[in-house]
Amino acid sequence: MTEPIPKLEPLVNDLKNLSLGDFLKSNDYKRYIVKVGLEESWRNAFNHVKQNRGYFAVDLDHDYFDSIDAMVLILNHLFTKSRVNFYHYVHDILLTYTEWKKEDLKVKNIVNDLELLSPPREIIDKIEYLSNIYSKPVPKTEIPEHIWNADKLDVVIKKMDSSIQNHEYNLTVTYAYSCLEGLFKAYIKELIPEKLETDKLNQLAKTVRDDIINRFENEKQSYPAQMINLIPTITNAISNARNSFSDSHFDGESEKWLAEFAKDCVNSIGRLILKLIK
Repeated sequence: MTEPIPKLEPLVNDLKNLSLGDFLKSNDYKRYIVKVGLEESWRNAFNHVKQNRGYFAVDLDHDYFDSIDAMVLILNHLFTKSRVNFYHYVHDILLTYTEWKKEDLKVKNIVNDLELLSPPREIIDKIEYLSNIYSKPVPKTEIPEHIWNADKLDVVIKKMDSSIQNHEYNLTVTYAYSCLEGLFKAYIKELIPEKLETDKLNQLAKTVRDDIINRFENEKQSYPAQMINLIPTITNAISNARNSFSDSHFDGESEKWLAEFAKDCVNSIGRLILKLIK
């Protein structure tokens, strides 16, 4: 059995009480880890747990328990290496689990134990919201992904500026990732709806880049090919910075440079995408 870091033990016990094993084996969870680029990290954690399991029992669903231990291994790693990614991983698991179960989540103990770890208020608010998704007397309001405009982009850029000023550089990169994902999905929804099944950020960027080039060429217009080709290149850099979950990290000024670079790139790509959508 994989033991959690002592600070994480109350939260991990809460997660284990949800009986997450079947969910962690489900396609819903697997789609999530592919979407955020965690598939290799998950496979490595699962295989590590499986190879180091010190027991075997006939008729026992080992994958169920190995999946839970793999989750604990990733939680330990993220808490040590990247608190921002740790908080987002906890929220994402709970959100995807709630949607998989199609019922509200009892969050009181989870919130109490997560607050011991000093998460951003935004994460707590999102988790508390999971307690009444399905029990609301009126349908949940969903904002269509294609409602993107210059004002919304400005709001995100201001959030990125604020996170840089607060030295929350990982949060800046997370904003960059989410913003690009929304912009690319908006472009696809508006101009190439037949590609709506595209989901992973890197694939979204390539799909948008290819369509932009095709449109220019079909209309026999000249275009800055090198600039357009930077769309997936920059997206890959931001995606890797947000989702690598590796032992690599930057220190001091380099973290700030990465955050500021991500903000500037998102601003430029965002305004280009919004212009082309119109």
